[in-house]
Amino acid sequence: MKQVFVVLLLLGQALAQDTQGLYAPAPPPDSAFVRVINASASPLSATLGSKAATAPKAGISTYVVVPQGSVTAKVGAVSSNLAVVAGKFYSAVWNGKAFRLMTDVSADDRAKAQLTVYNLSSRQALDLKTADGKLSVVSGVKPGESGNRAVNGITVDLAVYGGSKALTTFKGVALERGTAYAIVVTDSGSSMTLSSTTTK
Repeated sequence: MKQVFVVLLLLGQALAQDTQGLYAPAPPPDSAFVRVINASASPLSATLGSKAATAPKAGISTYVVVPQGSVTAKVGAVSSNLAVVAGKFYSAVWNGKAFRLMTDVSADDRAKAQLTVYNLSSRQALDLKTADGKLSVVSGVKPGESGNRAVNGITVDLAVYGGSKALTTFKGVALERGTAYAIVVTDSGSSMTLSSTTTK
């Protein structure tokens, strides 16, 4: 019996060591989460504190973990100090000249998919609808603002509308529960990005 216990103990220790590398360590409790949205017409290479962040035009970077307080966002010789709070998610929007900080909604409802539309264009208010225009998902997102909605998991064709005109269509979008999707619309293009915005 003692031998069996020792074998089980050693096996448990080995399994624990094997699984330690499967998961990233949890961020410190005073961490905030910041990403870059590129509203300029050129690819972006930036830093957020000591972390690198890259994004194509009309695109978005992954979130990086930074300490709460003041974080420096920098592109070339241009920098901005951004005030962030622990446990919150943010997007630092780069327009080619300066950064502007926007607070994001975290996807804490694991039973829903989170859709966020960023209208970083100079156009009128935008609507996210099903591609046929029959069902509104996120309505009236004004220039310089964002709008969001939690939806059920589904595969669907989506389109960004300006008035009655479809500006961009995303075919066969598989919306997964517990996942966040960011749709960025700028004067130079648009994109949809999947990302994680959950603190759980």
